[in-house]
Amino acid sequence: MKYIYKLLLLSFIIIGITSCDENENFEILAPQGGIAINSPIDGASIALNDTNEGNIALTVSWTAALIEGTGATYMVEAALLGTDFAVPASLGSTDATSINLTVKELNTLAIDVLGIEPETEAGIEIRVSSDGEISQTVAVLLTPYKVEFTDFYLVGSLTGWDPATSLPMTKTAFNEFEITIELADGDEFKFLPTNTGWDGDFGADPNNAGMLIEEGEVNIGGYTAGKYKVKANLNTFTYTVEEILFPTSLYLVGSIVGWDNTAALEFNNTAENVFTLVVDLPDGAEFKFLPTLGSWDGDWGNDPNNSGTLIQDGESNLAGYSAGKYLITVDYNTLSFNLQTLETLNVVGSIVGWDNTAAIPMAEASLGVFSVVLDLPDGAEFKFLPTIGSWDGDWGANGAVDGGIIQDGENNLSGFGAGKYVVAVNFNTMSYTVSAVSEIPSNLYLVGSFRGWSNDGDNPQFTETSAGVFEITQAFSDGDEFKFVPVAGDWGNDWGESPTSSGVLEQNSENNLKASGTGTYTVIVNFNDGTISVN
Repeated sequence: MKYIYKLLLLSFIIIGITSCDENENFEILAPQGGIAINSPIDGASIALNDTNEGNIALTVSWTAALIEGTGATYMVEAALLGTDFAVPASLGSTDATSINLTVKELNTLAIDVLGIEPETEAGIEIRVSSDGEISQTVAVLLTPYKVEFTDFYLVGSLTGWDPATSLPMTKTAFNEFEITIELADGDEFKFLPTNTGWDGDFGADPNNAGMLIEEGEVNIGGYTAGKYKVKANLNTFTYTVEEILFPTSLYLVGSIVGWDNTAALEFNNTAENVFTLVVDLPDGAEFKFLPTLGSWDGDWGNDPNNSGTLIQDGESNLAGYSAGKYLITVDYNTLSFNLQTLETLNVVGSIVGWDNTAAIPMAEASLGVFSVVLDLPDGAEFKFLPTIGSWDGDWGANGAVDGGIIQDGENNLSGFGAGKYVVAVNFNTMSYTVSAVSEIPSNLYLVGSFRGWSNDGDNPQFTETSAGVFEITQAFSDGDEFKFVPVAGDWGNDWGESPTSSGVLEQNSENNLKASGTGTYTVIVNFNDGTISVN
């Protein structure tokens, strides 16, 4: 930082002069054997600002008629006006008859030693002494400025107490910083204005809880293992350490549910402290997050000063997204959230020679769920692309989670024998399934509770509307369950719905489908993309 000073002479008082000629020159003379301050003038005003730190802000000069030349040492002191130098502060000592303070030195003296509030005018007194002789006192009005810290770092046992590996804090406002850290039992830390050394380090004031000091400080510690948000305010020289308690569940509330917190949409807990959900947002939608369905307590939103970051106090709604389908990921490990468009998905791999322009489109089975039926050769490998012809944003298997899907550090899906498979990706649960199926049927029949689960020649038969696509219209009562068989009267090779992904065909460990209410439905089963629609 650089500083400059502005020295204004507001007034001066000459004591002991009753009359003079306008051309007469006056000099403050030291009394016999005494010391007289010549500069600054009594009543001067010094207002500091932060433009040039090296400029001279204050010169104290004096005359000592009988002391000069004797090798005397002069002590220059300052104190708050009206304190009678009860607690004097040293400006320095010299064997000359003047002393200079730069803008930075004077500002530091005013704030850190004399305790003057930044940007507040206060009176100080200056005096010079030597060998028992004391000058007159000179009063000066002094206004310090707030020192701006452009950077701030956290250093401690969690960084090996090495300034070079200290953690940069995020600046949230003028002289206000914060950081989220993971503490182990017994961890301690303090703060640094740079990451190049220990100069100017701040720690806790042992006599004033929550206060930061530079001299006599102690390390900050005593916290149990966990994740904490640490804030430092260098306007007030205070700090806070707040433990972040992760929610065990999470819900989305906003304009898409009429801001009804009882109708909030539940996220899936797909990794440790990570929640995901796919939503279809209309244009102009706004929303935030709740840890408890039906309650506004502990709600989370966007940090308006650091977009993409989660906060609880002073948060804003998430907004500004155009209409479309999005994968929302909320990560409490990093206190962040992310939205990705999710309109299409395609398969690329050895089955197309890893040519991303020949990637195979998947169908949207339900919101956030994509599927396709593939005829895989032995040893085939593949992954998923949002856009045909581009590797950007590709998805693959999560090596740390069986059946999980991930974007960064992903693996190819592999290890499948030759055969037909329904391949499905569910972004709501961040998972995939590769389910083996038998031959695609040439006929299809409906069986279920609407006929008492009777499987005979009277089962309603689907119509094949195109190759591999079957359709039927059927009346159901509320709660009726049903599935499909390729041969009436035979339960072999029956088909139902995936137990993990809505709208996806499954032949092994399948679930029955269920009517959502009494009425007539059109059921479409597509053996090309592995989807089921019931409308």
